[in-house]
Amino acid sequence: MRTPNKSCILDPIPTCFVKENISIFAPSIAGVINKSLMDSEVPKSFKQAVVNPLLKKPGLDIENFKNYRPVSNLSFLSKVLEKVVAKRLDEHLESNGLLDSLQSAYRKCHSTETALLRVHHDIATALDNNSCAVLMMLDLSAAFDLIDHDILFSRLKNTFGITESALDWISSYLNGRSQRIIINSSLSECQPLEIGVPQGSVLGPKIYCMFSLPTAEICKNYGINQHIYADDTQVYLVFRPTESWINISSRLISCLNDIRNWMKSNGLKLNEDKTELIVFAPKYRSNDFSEFSISFGADIIHQASHVKNLGVIFDKSLNFEKQCNSISRSCYIKLRNIGRVRHFLTEDAAKTLVHALVTSRLDYGNALLHNINSCLINKLQKVQNVAARIVTRTKKREHITPVLIELHWLPVFFRCQYKLTVYVFKALHGSAPVYLSELIEEY
Repeated sequence: MRTPNKSCILDPIPTCFVKENISIFAPSIAGVINKSLMDSEVPKSFKQAVVNPLLKKPGLDIENFKNYRPVSNLSFLSKVLEKVVAKRLDEHLESNGLLDSLQSAYRKCHSTETALLRVHHDIATALDNNSCAVLMMLDLSAAFDLIDHDILFSRLKNTFGITESALDWISSYLNGRSQRIIINSSLSECQPLEIGVPQGSVLGPKIYCMFSLPTAEICKNYGINQHIYADDTQVYLVFRPTESWINISSRLISCLNDIRNWMKSNGLKLNEDKTELIVFAPKYRSNDFSEFSISFGADIIHQASHVKNLGVIFDKSLNFEKQCNSISRSCYIKLRNIGRVRHFLTEDAAKTLVHALVTSRLDYGNALLHNINSCLINKLQKVQNVAARIVTRTKKREHITPVLIELHWLPVFFRCQYKLTVYVFKALHGSAPVYLSELIEEY
């Protein structure tokens, strides 16, 4: 079974035990799933959740409840049932083209990196054509927790063609849910969950993406580009430097007001004060837009020098200097900690730690770094070199290239090139999102 071995306190037996003896349990599990689908009813025990509040970012105020993300831990069998339904739901949505093409969350062949590649391409192309681009990052409050079920069921029926037994099953899945909070092994009283979808579930995020589909249509009505990854929404507009900023900002504000009004009427909340704005312009025009801002609601959104976009820092010049500095800084902290315990570890264990904590950081979003300054590439290469020395216990005076070859580690520059080449290959062979494939032209 392609499911993790994680167990929840709601599981009657450990997940690993079920997987090790799947030939025994499979008929019973299949019976439960088939019964649920035939009756359009989710067992009550499958609708219970234990919520573990996780701090969204290190360093946030632990006394402020808004800084926590309520992740639901669900029983193993409920997730198996959800995966079966999710597969059928995906087939229905994709075969009928019901999702917006620029929604990248929880879809096959889509990822945060493919979303970033498309946004970066559009902005970089604008700069190459001596145009400008303004990018706005929208922030929502507790988006998954505020979904109104009645509005959702209406949208599923009228927009996505989900009716009869399928709609009844989703209704059963969402209605009658309950949850408890766990903090330091202490459980709260069980409370009913009357709105929202569970974070940490398989279906919850997919349902949210369907619920929020109209926001993409609003942007299209104004001729504004958008890209959505779950509840992370970004809108951007390409314009000529000679265009009036008053007209540009008016168009953006009208679009944002419509999005805010739609969200308000659908029970969602857009945080105007956390919305970010950044303007990209050719070097010779960069100073022309340095003071621009827009009024949104009761707030004035001032231009930022950089924004964090799906985990990658975009700066005004698109040189990714701040991103590389951030990667380098966080990796050295991890490497310092690994180095302190290295003598307790085998080489394989050290390698596993480095890949989990350092290599993953170097590789995330590295397709965007294929054309950055060589000094920045060298900075990241030094991180990989230190990691290789820690894993193999190689001294500083020894040459690093043979060590990298022995470890079969591609240098950072070639890892970036390789990642981009993989995406090009996928785009040419139908394994990439349409929004990337349409950028490739065969000669």
